Amino acid sequence: MLRPLLALAAALFLGSGSSEAPASDAILIRSARVFDGTGAPAQTADVLVEGDRIVAVGPHLVKPRGAHTIDARGLTLLPGLHDLHTHLRSPAFAAPDDLAKAYAQYLLAGVTSVNDYSLSGEMIEPIRAMTASGQVVAPHLELAVRLGVPGGHGTEFGWGSYFTLEAATPRAAHAAIKAALAYRPDVIKVFADGWRYDRSPDLNSMNEPTLAAIVTDAHAVNTPVITHTVTLEGAKVAAAAGVDAVGHGVGDAGIDDELIALMRAHRTGYVATLVVYEPQQDRTFLPTEWRDLRAPERAREQARMDAPIAAIPALEEKRWQIMRDNIARLKAAGIPIGIGTDAGIGGVYHGTSTIREIRLLTQLGLTPAEALAAATSVSARLIGSTDHGRIAPGQRADLVLTGGRPDERIDDLYDVRRVFVSGLEVPLKRLRALVDSDRPSPLPVVRMTGPIDTGARGDGRTDLNTLPVDSTEAGVDHSHLDVVRPDEGAAKRLFVTARMGGGPRPYAQLVVPLTRGAILPADASGFTGIAFTARGTGEYRLILDSYGIDGGAAFAAPFTAGEQEVEVRLPFSAFTSPDGAVRLDPARLRALAFRLSGEPRGREWLQLAKLHFYR
Repeated sequence: MLRPLLALAAALFLGSGSSEAPASDAILIRSARVFDGTGAPAQTADVLVEGDRIVAVGPHLVKPRGAHTIDARGLTLLPGLHDLHTHLRSPAFAAPDDLAKAYAQYLLAGVTSVNDYSLSGEMIEPIRAMTASGQVVAPHLELAVRLGVPGGHGTEFGWGSYFTLEAATPRAAHAAIKAALAYRPDVIKVFADGWRYDRSPDLNSMNEPTLAAIVTDAHAVNTPVITHTVTLEGAKVAAAAGVDAVGHGVGDAGIDDELIALMRAHRTGYVATLVVYEPQQDRTFLPTEWRDLRAPERAREQARMDAPIAAIPALEEKRWQIMRDNIARLKAAGIPIGIGTDAGIGGVYHGTSTIREIRLLTQLGLTPAEALAAATSVSARLIGSTDHGRIAPGQRADLVLTGGRPDERIDDLYDVRRVFVSGLEVPLKRLRALVDSDRPSPLPVVRMTGPIDTGARGDGRTDLNTLPVDSTEAGVDHSHLDVVRPDEGAAKRLFVTARMGGGPRPYAQLVVPLTRGAILPADASGFTGIAFTARGTGEYRLILDSYGIDGGAAFAAPFTAGEQEVEVRLPFSAFTSPDGAVRLDPARLRALAFRLSGEPRGREWLQLAKLHFYR
């Protein structure tokens, strides 16, 4: 089914007759300098693609009848790059999430495969459907479910217990990974290491038996495991547990012989994400790199450069030196080094940061050819993939045509001329226009029919087939929310109870997605507002998450509830944003968040039923 869907994607974005799309199923790329992804010297050759596969590589290949020919003389053909560590729903600066722009930025940089760690399991199916339909053009997405340890990294942001599943023992790990694998993720991300870089108190770390239980269950269904690992001891735990790769890299001490032996024994790779640790205070950009940034990214960087250079904290400088020294140690030991960026974190921009990471490796002892192999065949191998990352017969036709000789001069990697994903050419000009637009990218819209949650379903889901979840304020001592549906006959109510955190303004909220995983916008423009019955003992707020609006500017309306159940009707006109500058658009809703606030360490509760849009 994949081929027709990819063809539809090309048709939707290119239109018939575009010069960027091949006219037939076969493409013959003539006389390119072919860097095959293994690190071997480039050779001039032809490459024949049929469907989504490379079928032949060699000199003077016979052109199949009707094949589209590309003259690649003087250009270099590479396998598509692979970034093993990104957060695609985070734009790397203060702005609303925009998945389509993030996807486009990678394709513009020649990155055709991306691991996304900014997901919950509920988001996987709608993202796959959205990209497979061709309505949003994307690289190959390796979508992760996240696991961590209670009180560990990944659990402190207030995103909810469903977002990072928690386990502190092997028994809990088996249960958590069973829940995770039900979503059919492509990879498991484990927050195993709680060191906070000496900037703040350490969080909890996962022990080896718990991590090993996760690895065993994931590997049983051929799902790779990559960890958040930032210390030498944490890396030893991860390698001993058999993870496929340690992510982020060791930043507290030099890598020793014991760790290298463990990594060899368990075939564990290393993904350093150097760009997220590179000091940004005095960071500079190549002219080609600067050109490829989005306008708001350039503005952000220009403002920094126009100001006096801030001092680099001593602990950051020390960590940066340790991380660079460790690359040389691992290279000498023959440990596989892949490419990852942590893009989406502040100042680590999508797409361009992948190339920057590759460039950094060439400054630390890898040749350009070795760094490109790290970004292609090695990165693919670290997640157990054997069908991409190289230019060879049978490989998936993810290809990048560049100017110059990036395998000899890595800066030429910015000169991306053409990109192919599964044998179809990517519409680079249109994606550039999408990236440069200051408007939210168009996404498929789900039209609302009225009922949201009537309690009629018996599986805990809403009438919209969405899963109500929890979220809280950020912090290690954040609030906690429990959601239950007491068995009261046909119409089960939503009952939530919150234990408030220790911060000054704690809150917990029940989030009711209007579309699966709150990925796609919901169109409720045919309605006047939202109605429900409520019972409680306090004052509450209903917050509307809207596509294209930053979370800090979300629309909200207060309501009260008492011991007796009452009907609440909130017209859309009652919802206001904090600054009042933006008007609510009911056609772009994503989720409803019922917020419970209270005193630190206090308890609050709320019961809801008959939740629907009214006309």
